[in-house]
Amino acid sequence: MENFAGTGELSGFDDAEFTLRVGKTFELGDKREARRALGASKVALQGNELERRRLDVVTRAKHRFLDVLARQARLSLAEQESALARETLEAVAYRVKRGASPEADLPLAELAVARAELEQEDAGHELESARVALSVLWGERSPSFTRAAGSVDTVPDVPAFETLRQRLETNPDQQLFALEAARLDAQRRSAEASRKPDLSGTFGVRRLEAFDDQALVMSIAMPIGLGQRSDLALSRGRAELESLEERRKAVELERYQELFARYQELRLARHELETLRDRMIPAAERALALARRGYDEARYSFLQVAAARNVLHSLQKDRIAAATRYHRLLADIERATAVSGVTTP
Repeated sequence: MENFAGTGELSGFDDAEFTLRVGKTFELGDKREARRALGASKVALQGNELERRRLDVVTRAKHRFLDVLARQARLSLAEQESALARETLEAVAYRVKRGASPEADLPLAELAVARAELEQEDAGHELESARVALSVLWGERSPSFTRAAGSVDTVPDVPAFETLRQRLETNPDQQLFALEAARLDAQRRSAEASRKPDLSGTFGVRRLEAFDDQALVMSIAMPIGLGQRSDLALSRGRAELESLEERRKAVELERYQELFARYQELRLARHELETLRDRMIPAAERALALARRGYDEARYSFLQVAAARNVLHSLQKDRIAAATRYHRLLADIERATAVSGVTTP
């Protein structure tokens, strides 16, 4: 509505003009397809983000589950050590009473019991903390389980390093660069399409009250000056794509180095575990048995028995630590080499 409520002859609505107009924009240069491609690339990026976060949660759950298993093993070891220390105290007290051992052995045996009980209590507290840390992952403040099924001593094999290296390329972290490149390419296509201006057309009817007549109206419009803005967008897109490619190469090398380092640590942890389990712990057990026999025969002192037992206990804790380290490294390698929808190599 135009030319109404003015002054003089244009006051009121006697000379007003009423226009009813409809219009349509005719997109040129495949802009619609370019927008669809850009939208699809953004959806793919969001899917990749979801997949990477899912893998992070899986790895975090594995780590916390391993912590529970490791602390269960440590608590079991501490309980065995406490029971053994109490049995030893009873035997030493009996020998001291009979005069077969010096009285100084009795307070040493009592100290061993106190130390074992403290370690058992500490292991129990750590296990409770690990259980809560695991249960909060599924929304429980108080764990609904009492014991996790499994053992850190069971160590699975892993594929060859070359097989794992090839999986780095299909990991969602590395796929992110390809998806980001697809998004930049879609932006480039959109910028190229915008170089070609769209046509806007309108058609309608106008009522002229001054003449008591009607007339048709039509217009065609085309914007100008779009080419320069498109050139700027294209230049920026090329720069971002070059930067993305350099970052992809740098991250690819860094992840290869991280995988290689973890793989070497994994092999070392397994070798340490097998050495402790198959050679060192059996040797320490034999040494403890000989020390006990010598103590019973009054050839060794209680300190020698305690030293042999401490060595064995320390090696058993090292075995648990090595097995736990192996599993944690394996979980990290699985995260680095996982493909979409797969959480283990």
